[in-house]
Amino acid sequence: MQTILAATDAAHGAEGKGVKIRSATIDGFGKLSGITLDFDADAVILEGPNETGKSTVLGFVRAMLYGFATRANMPERQEPVYGGRHGGRLALVSERHGELVLERYSGSAGGKPMLRGRRGDEPETLEQRELERLLLGGLTGKAYRQLFAVGLSELRDLGAVQGEELGRFLYHAGMADGRLLAEAEQTIREAMDRLYKPRGTAQPMNRRLAVLERIERELRALPDPIARYNEVSAALEKAAEEIREVEAKLPELAQGRDEAARALKMREKWLRLRELDARRAALPDPGRLPADAETKWRMWTAERERLERERLRLEAALREARSERERLAIRDDLLVLEPELERLLQSSEAMRALEQSCAEWRAERRLEEERMNALLASAGTAWTAGRLRGLAAGVAERDRIRAFRADLSEAEREAARCAEAERQLGEQEREAAAESAAAEAASGAENVRDGEDDPFVPQTADALLGAWERFEDACRAWEMEAVRVLGERSARSSRAAVRQADAGGSGFAAALAAALGAAGFAAAYSSAHAAGLDGAAAWAAGAVGAGLAALAAPPLVRRGIGRGRAGGPQAGEALAAARQVAAYGQRAADALGALLRRPHEAAEPFAPPAHGALPGEAQLAEAAAVRSRLQRAVQARLDALREQGLAAERALEHARRLERIRALRAERRADAEAAAARLTALRAEWRSWLEAQGLPGGLSPEAALETLDRLEMAAGHLAAMGRLDAKLSEAAGRLRAHRAAVRELCAAEDAAARLADEDPAAALEWLRAAVRREAEAAALASALDVRMKELASQLRETNALLAGHAGAARAWFEAAGAADEQAYERLLQDAREARQLDEERIRIGVELASGLTEEDLERMETLLERHDEDALRSLAGRTAEACRAAEEERARLLELRGRLSETLERLLAEDARRPLLDEREAVIAQLAEEAERFAELALTQALIRRTRETYERERQPAVLRRASEYASALTNGRYARIAAPYGRSSIELETAEDGRIVDAAYLSRGAAEQVYLAIRLALADEVETDEPLPMLLDDLFVNFDDMRMDAAAGLLARIVRERRRQLIFLTCHAHTAERLAERLPFAKRVRIGSP
Repeated sequence: MQTILAATDAAHGAEGKGVKIRSATIDGFGKLSGITLDFDADAVILEGPNETGKSTVLGFVRAMLYGFATRANMPERQEPVYGGRHGGRLALVSERHGELVLERYSGSAGGKPMLRGRRGDEPETLEQRELERLLLGGLTGKAYRQLFAVGLSELRDLGAVQGEELGRFLYHAGMADGRLLAEAEQTIREAMDRLYKPRGTAQPMNRRLAVLERIERELRALPDPIARYNEVSAALEKAAEEIREVEAKLPELAQGRDEAARALKMREKWLRLRELDARRAALPDPGRLPADAETKWRMWTAERERLERERLRLEAALREARSERERLAIRDDLLVLEPELERLLQSSEAMRALEQSCAEWRAERRLEEERMNALLASAGTAWTAGRLRGLAAGVAERDRIRAFRADLSEAEREAARCAEAERQLGEQEREAAAESAAAEAASGAENVRDGEDDPFVPQTADALLGAWERFEDACRAWEMEAVRVLGERSARSSRAAVRQADAGGSGFAAALAAALGAAGFAAAYSSAHAAGLDGAAAWAAGAVGAGLAALAAPPLVRRGIGRGRAGGPQAGEALAAARQVAAYGQRAADALGALLRRPHEAAEPFAPPAHGALPGEAQLAEAAAVRSRLQRAVQARLDALREQGLAAERALEHARRLERIRALRAERRADAEAAAARLTALRAEWRSWLEAQGLPGGLSPEAALETLDRLEMAAGHLAAMGRLDAKLSEAAGRLRAHRAAVRELCAAEDAAARLADEDPAAALEWLRAAVRREAEAAALASALDVRMKELASQLRETNALLAGHAGAARAWFEAAGAADEQAYERLLQDAREARQLDEERIRIGVELASGLTEEDLERMETLLERHDEDALRSLAGRTAEACRAAEEERARLLELRGRLSETLERLLAEDARRPLLDEREAVIAQLAEEAERFAELALTQALIRRTRETYERERQPAVLRRASEYASALTNGRYARIAAPYGRSSIELETAEDGRIVDAAYLSRGAAEQVYLAIRLALADEVETDEPLPMLLDDLFVNFDDMRMDAAAGLLARIVRERRRQLIFLTCHAHTAERLAERLPFAKRVRIGSP
């Protein structure tokens, strides 16, 4: 491997930058197999409909560079669906290593990569880490997937660029201990939350405030116990008496309610029972019928019907058998022909097959003749069957034709390749000339702009950046000193308030008010900076926060504050602090003089105020405005200096590339002319050889070989015709002998004799059918004779059974006193109806008496007899309402008795007031200590947050500055800066119009994807070491409108030109491909799938 790369380094080490994919050959990957895609251009637009394999191409490139997924992840492993070897190869060109071919197959070398030169070097197997180090700049597969082979899902995955590998480029440049600072801030915030939360309940301070409110509420609720005790005792006795009266009435009311409801429910059954009694009394006495009379009668009737049906069936069958026997007539002369008939029938199958074979042979002979004639006609009009018999095509002639074919094909391919290479170099020459001219014009424009009026003292980028950083350090020191002085003053005020409040008897109130005031100042000051305020606006927000925090304290605390005395710092200490702040302001003004040619106007906000005071609100606001304007001007000047250097470098690179292309085009033009001359000579030699062989001179080598093949095939058809003629002659003799034997046998049957000459097989079948009919008729006559005897015997037995059955029925009629069968059936029907009525009467009677005593049943009978349905429903409603009202009254009285009992017990516990007062004092003392601790934590948190935000604004890493530049280009200048705050998994943007901070989570989908694209493009620039890698983007613009798509295409075109990075864009949208082609005119368009 080292030898391959060493050789290519020597040949190409002096050229420019960039790794490019020239082509991708997919032997088998997912739905794609056996295809090669041409990517030999700086930019490629791969377009095609959905489901044609564009995303499969993206996965193939990932697999070639970083290996196949495991079988546990089959969707990404993409084993071949339509066959082929799993894997393929990439043809690469590296201007440092030269032309290479990277191969990888899952079934070879354990899926490891194999690298070889394109000029015949043997492939060498590499380890994945070695490939990444030598060709991919040490980039891992995970980072490549997120930055250089990006689909829409990877683009939206913000967490991927915040991981350990890529996150260090976002968060750990410009602030080495940023992680420790974020951890310290988190620790302080957790400590404050453990002490107090505005809406919390479990924190110590929240619990003690809740205890104070409860104690105050309980103390106010305790009344005068003596008069109240007598009043409650009397009310309790009255409630008990009323409960006893209500409970005495409830059983009687419930009984009346239940009886009325049951009577209403059972009224229909009671009416049905009375109806059944009346019907039962009207039925006659069943007489002398036994208990099972009805069952026996049903069985007797069914048996009689069965015997009648059997008698009728036997009579009909006997008549039919006699009639069929009389119709039968037998021919014995045909029956004796059966043995000879069977012999001829067996041979007739062979004759039929032989006739079929003859027909097939004749058809086959016609087909062979037609094929022979067609082949002779295609070979030329001079060929006949006689000439064909003497044909002899030698191996030497075929080898000569194949040699001509190979030479001509090679010459044509070489001529086409040379011409295409010369054409492509011509296009590259025109493009390179245009790019060189544009680069020269851009370089001249940058030099003109550089000569304009420059307000800065430093003239180089490094000097300008150093002067700006010194000014920034001085400003930050001035501002932080002011924060420190105010913090000390606030702490001294808090301690003085505590001492004065202790002397006046309100220690807890004063301490809590001071602590909450300091905490309110710190929290409001920090929040103002987080919202984008600076200078005096942040100080004013802190003061308002302190006042609101004091007003939010409980009433008891505010009363304590009212009795305290205000305190302040000593006059001497205040003057010293003001002088210290002024000294820092002078340092900032001095640093400004080293930065600007005319610093006087800009330095005015940093001058110290009169009379030793601290900077005021207006002065702080003016200083912040000056600082912001200078920052933008310095950044603009740094960008201009960098762009000037880049423009000159690009112009020189374009000129060198144009010279190389022109020299290479001249070489390719000479190669093309030589290849065309060789092709012309070969074609003339081929025409001469054809004429010598007697073949048309316009035939191609393939056509000449095909002509010889056709003549050989025609000779084979001629031989087959001879073999078929011999078979047909032998078959004709066998068929004539068979027909003579058939005519002789069929003479006994006229119809068969008529068919014997035309169709011997049909005649034999006809004769066999006649013989079989006679044999079947003889067998049927014998069977009918036996059948008639059996039917006559069965008929006699059935008549005897019917006579005995009728005698048994007459004995039943006499025993029951019935005159005939109809009278007996009426007696059975009356008995059946009486039994059904008795069963229903018993069932209803059981339902009515269920669960009732005899007295209850009598009362229900009385209610049913005296009331109709409407009266019963009204009675049930009245009794239910009376019972419900009594139960509600009882529940009300029980609740009243419980409340009165609780009140009486509370009055008996009058000595509970003293423990409540003691508990309140203890809670107040604990709360004062915790409030002081909370104030200290809040001030510390505000100072840390201020420091962190300063670093976020001033020390963001280079990758975010480049991402901000890309985002500004993508959004047409709407957003000026991208920030990644420490400790938060989010991306924030600063608007160019008003400097407002916007979280990326609240952007539209299209705008958010523009931001994420800018971050990935910047990260791709940052992580590369030696050569830019190819970038594949899979349909990222589906949520972009036309303006956003034009901006994105323009940025990609700029990156391809400036970074020398190959871009491969995959899309299924025709309008996206068209817009990209307009903005990237140098891009190659490749279609995949249906055209």
